[in-house]
Amino acid sequence: MNYLFSRNKINIDTEIHCHILPTVGCDPEFTNQALGVLKTFQYYGVNTVYVTPHVRLTRPSNTHKSILERAEVFKKQITENKIKIKLEVVAEYYVDEGLSSLIDNELLLTYPQSHVLIELPMRFKPDNLDEIIKKLLAKGYTPIIAHPELHHYLRYDWKMIVDLKNQGCLFQLNLINMAGYFGEDVVAAAENLLRSKIYDLVGTGAHSREQLRLINEQILQNKNFIILLRNTNFKNKMFSKSEQNER
Repeated sequence: MNYLFSRNKINIDTEIHCHILPTVGCDPEFTNQALGVLKTFQYYGVNTVYVTPHVRLTRPSNTHKSILERAEVFKKQITENKIKIKLEVVAEYYVDEGLSSLIDNELLLTYPQSHVLIELPMRFKPDNLDEIIKKLLAKGYTPIIAHPELHHYLRYDWKMIVDLKNQGCLFQLNLINMAGYFGEDVVAAAENLLRSKIYDLVGTGAHSREQLRLINEQILQNKNFIILLRNTNFKNKMFSKSEQNER
């Protein structure tokens, strides 16, 4: 069978955006499902997976400390289950009133080279976005805008996109969105942004093996999508642990 992450498709061996980190005291079945997602990634040829739990004011249980503690427990479970995946933990930071304080106190869980994943509100541009971007850049962080295809005010606002790119922001595609999980308008937006060479990075955005199956079923059946993905110079390799170990 062919799979999206196999090297003859889009040559990606690093998953940089997924939501499978078990929570404290969660149902053991969720942990089993999370381990199942990692086994599926391993089968696809992925060697490094970054989990990206949401950090926002409305989720006070997701703190810098609690996320790292949960990740350590999960890593032990990965080892016990003999899954050969390098698990890394970052966070997806919602642009709200709490983010500025986290930046000031340098409490951000980031990718290598201080890349930080940020999520914008779905339907409106946050008033503090310019301030947040400037503060991140001043502190030496590189902002990654998660899934712009989802955001109604951003996905066709070329001036805003170009402004953010010119400031140094990167843009990241979620494949679950391209697979139609959130509707055909989001699929069209993702395709348009791909054709316009806006994306720098790609992740699944997956929460489950079912979503990974949907990605494979929907995207692999669309030759145009495969061509667009293969012709995009995604920079996931810079976050690959195997790549970093070779340096």
